[in-house]
Amino acid sequence: MKKNQLPLTVCLALCAIIVSGCASSMMVKTQPVELNDKNMAMVTFLRPTIFGGAIQFGIWDGDKFVGVLSANSYIQYMTSPGQHYFLGRAENWSCIRANLEAGKRYYILGRVFPGIWKARIAFDPIRSEDQPQSQVDEWMNRLAPMSVDESKRNDYVQPRIEQVRKRVREFESGNGICEIMCPSDGR
Repeated sequence: MKKNQLPLTVCLALCAIIVSGCASSMMVKTQPVELNDKNMAMVTFLRPTIFGGAIQFGIWDGDKFVGVLSANSYIQYMTSPGQHYFLGRAENWSCIRANLEAGKRYYILGRVFPGIWKARIAFDPIRSEDQPQSQVDEWMNRLAPMSVDESKRNDYVQPRIEQVRKRVREFESGNGICEIMCPSDGR
């Protein structure tokens, strides 16, 4: 073995670990869900990259826990139509104020970017004029569908719920910036 070979191998292994996705232990792989109930709306949170793979973030619908989004995965969430505040938490909070229509599917892109202490998150509504359905379908076919391991839900929610409720109140009162998702953003 050459003198410099071991450090190069170690560096490559560390880089692979850093950029690879680390799935949350509270999430389990699941099967994709179809929107069969025309009285409900479906929101799919997508994270189609491995950038910041070690960073995961909790997703909330108001104070209802939706799941933890990891790199190269998606979470499907069936909910009632009407107004919702979807929040994501990393170093910062990201919010989408959504007005959902029954019988429609909505998509939210979770983006990760460098922060000061750890990664930051941005939620972007995916609008049909911005992202064709073929791109969304490609992501859905490539990414891993995930859902919450129900036996671990309470352990995740309890230490965070009061902070989430506080942020929801702030966003509802207009003390925070929310992206807007309109009924027409559904497909």
